Amino acid sequence: MADFERGVLDAFRAANPGAPFIKLADRRVFYAREQYAEQFGSDWGRAINAITRHADFYRNLPVIAGAPEALREMREAGHEVFLCTSPLTGSRWCVPEKLAWVENHLGASWLDRIIIAKDKTLVGDRLRQCILVDDRPVIQGLADPPPWTHVLFDAPYNQNQAEQRPRLSCWSDWRSALSPYLDGH
Repeated sequence: MADFERGVLDAFRAANPGAPFIKLADRRVFYAREQYAEQFGSDWGRAINAITRHADFYRNLPVIAGAPEALREMREAGHEVFLCTSPLTGSRWCVPEKLAWVENHLGASWLDRIIIAKDKTLVGDRLRQCILVDDRPVIQGLADPPPWTHVLFDAPYNQNQAEQRPRLSCWSDWRSALSPYLDGH
């Protein structure tokens, strides 16, 4: 829903004019701080960490194109839709700002449809078909296997995943990407 990658890059470039940066298309690992540290040194990795823990970072993330419309269409089609997000350990701003972002970009009614869980494998119901759309290539936790089908939302750093799984490349294509996993809808 929120474009974390664009937000990190824009904040990094604003805070460090003239510094080397990694173009979005060149991101290769899930954690930006790891790639910045590897390419440019540990100070740049720490700079990324500081950005993601700074006040107003989450509140100001841009919206991924088509995301609000896709959520509305899913609900109108009769699907139970929830937003599942992980809090960032060490960021006192993360959770309240994610809630503010949802209210601002999706509306107050979505606040009752947010699940905040450090371990997303514990979210879902084995008795009902559940789908988790997430850009993280590997999601591990206490539930193995988790009670959902993982549909990978495309991001530059997850393009070369060896394991094949269903993918969603843009929110406007949600029907064709998710339909094989939806019960009767």
